[in-house]
Amino acid sequence: MNVNSVRPDVRVRTNKILGSTEGIFVEKRHLDARRPDKEGVLKGYVEGHGGDVWWVIHDDHTIAAYKLDEFEAIE
Repeated sequence: MNVNSVRPDVRVRTNKILGSTEGIFVEKRHLDARRPDKEGVLKGYVEGHGGDVWWVIHDDHTIAAYKLDEFEAIE
């Protein structure tokens, strides 16, 4: 996703293949909630990751952390 388009409340779809969670320092439940090919809404960046990791609230209300290259904006 274009870094200039990343902002809270943007609707996104996660990639069909997700990368490693190495280097993402959040609670395990937010790593376990990561899902490929799911829609959700960006809610903000994860502090301490330099803006490279963002919170996504999926349509089922689970919250997960994703790297910038793991999601794309959708209409």
